[in-house]
Amino acid sequence: MSQGFDPLDKESPHRPGDAQGVEALPPVEAPSAGFFLQLFLIPLIIVSIVVVVWLMFSWLAHMGGNPEDLVKGLQRGDDASWQKAKALADRLRDPQQEHLKYDHQLAGTLAAELQSQVEAGRSDPNQVKLRVFICRALGEFRVEDGLPALLIAAEQEEHENDVDVRRAAIEAIAVLAGNLPDRSLIDNDEVMRVLTEATAERRRAQDTDNRRDELRSTAVFTLGVIGGKRALDRLVRVLEEEPYANARYNAATGLARQGDVRAIPGLVEMLDPYNDEIAASEELESGRAWKVGLVHANGVRATRLLAERNQSDDLREVIVALETLIDADIPGPTRIQAEEALYELRERAEQMQKQ
Repeated sequence: MSQGFDPLDKESPHRPGDAQGVEALPPVEAPSAGFFLQLFLIPLIIVSIVVVVWLMFSWLAHMGGNPEDLVKGLQRGDDASWQKAKALADRLRDPQQEHLKYDHQLAGTLAAELQSQVEAGRSDPNQVKLRVFICRALGEFRVEDGLPALLIAAEQEEHENDVDVRRAAIEAIAVLAGNLPDRSLIDNDEVMRVLTEATAERRRAQDTDNRRDELRSTAVFTLGVIGGKRALDRLVRVLEEEPYANARYNAATGLARQGDVRAIPGLVEMLDPYNDEIAASEELESGRAWKVGLVHANGVRATRLLAERNQSDDLREVIVALETLIDADIPGPTRIQAEEALYELRERAEQMQKQ
């Protein structure tokens, strides 16, 4: 009989649970305080430091971010003031800051600053940007306190760069017109005068680019947002006489937005896939392709607006224009939109025939 294996014999070559002679694991010991310190406390301290640093930077970033501090910052008139004006315009666009749009005192303070800056007429690029962003901020309000200053800025021009300020002021009037609940600008004679005169401007001898053309185009767009008989009659004349394509297309879009069937000639031009004038002002091939696609898409949307807001007039001309556009080589998204618009207009035409 062979000698048996004693599991308690320390000299035995193997122990219960050992496999193929693998050495036994060391005895299990309770974790020490140092182990817990390394495993839990030190990472917790590191995370806490990161959170504190993040909160500190967040706090620093928001210092001076309230409207009062931003206004004080832009009133300094230094090279960084335009950044304060931009931050304030962004704040006014924030849906969570809706209450600021009704702040008469804030609007009045900004309007006074804009008027002061316009009267100073400094041509430094940073000062021009300051006036531009004050205009944008004033357009975001739902009160009219800033309108008189915007009208002044829309006309004042002493330097070439003032055209940018004028255009920003007119854009702000368009935004303001959409924000006011009672469409009160329709009957505002001064607004109509300033915008109508802006749509009649032509390039001057000192102009070196198309900024004045874009100024006219913006004024045309703003008239389309405001609406009313005087505005729409002016848009019809622009559609007939304006040499700059962008302004004509804004006129057509504005008329369509108001359900005015006089938009049709402009819409047909916008939807024409063989219209070389659409991208005539673009120098690069990529820019031309982008511009053509944009005008076609805007033309389709404007056509749908016209059909939605005018349920009585004959729209067969734009139906034919949509069919021609769809038959041409156009990008897929625009084709889909055009097909949807064509279906809607055909349904509308059939319903009109049944009546």
